Amino acid sequence: MSIFANTFNNITLEDRALMNEYFKGYDYRGASFTFLANYVWREMYCLSWEVIEGYFCMSAGRCDAGERDAVMAVPMTRNGEYDSESLKRCIEICKEKFNAAGVEFALGAIPGHMVEIIENALPGVFEAEHIRDLDEYVYLKEKLITLSGRALHKKKNHLNFFLRSFDYESKPLSKDMQKDILELTARIKEYKEMDPDEVDDLEGEYDAIVEMLDHLEDPDVYSVAIFIKGHLEAFAIGERLSETMAVEHFEKANGAYRGLYQLVCREFCMALPEEIELVNREEDMGLPNLRQAKEALKPEYMEEKFLMRPKSQ
Repeated sequence: MSIFANTFNNITLEDRALMNEYFKGYDYRGASFTFLANYVWREMYCLSWEVIEGYFCMSAGRCDAGERDAVMAVPMTRNGEYDSESLKRCIEICKEKFNAAGVEFALGAIPGHMVEIIENALPGVFEAEHIRDLDEYVYLKEKLITLSGRALHKKKNHLNFFLRSFDYESKPLSKDMQKDILELTARIKEYKEMDPDEVDDLEGEYDAIVEMLDHLEDPDVYSVAIFIKGHLEAFAIGERLSETMAVEHFEKANGAYRGLYQLVCREFCMALPEEIELVNREEDMGLPNLRQAKEALKPEYMEEKFLMRPKSQ
């Protein structure tokens, strides 16, 4: 049973157009606030949605948990405005729907700047908990391209080693590369499964990448493929989040090539439109190796995320 009336299966063009009005109706500053960021993960997270009191409401929970761990995203506005009274009614209706489904109500992955909006609508109702593992890393695009400065000296050395040692070709991903993309993804997945810390949603990520390949031609989707000796050895896929920010959803590289990760990140950033100044490279999910790698790139700032539960729970 879905918590809300509609699911992300059998989405129509009209549904997608409606959702985009809400996803683009406000600067949410979060990597998950796009249609594609949710659609491509629909097989792993049982997403349901409904428009209530003029807000787009969405829940997500692990399908293998039967939505018992479902949480609700922040209600999204279509016109860029939040009215405390209508938002209060919306959240109260949503809470009733969660109760009817036998799921404890909670608002998950709430961007830090949205916490006050919810608290103003329902003062004293929620307790907000900062979830560090979900904080997103935001970088200046130019720094990811140049790797300039003392703090990034080691990363720059890796990049320079690659540039001295290997010839490569960089170009946008295309659907006809699907076989190569999936083979590289499978190889990296198999390698990571040897490390217990890295075995986290790898199957779901593989499926999400497969889904993303059907949207490479979307105007707000950006990608890059790196070929070495005619073989695909790295790729990155992302999309526009706002007028000045993009998100990099997926980045894969053959770790046998020193400096290739730095190169594919640089090439992805160079492929972005000029007006894009910031790149959100998503969260580290609490994985130690991933956290170390993302912190080493010295983010400009962290986009904090919160879990909000009713105090009575």
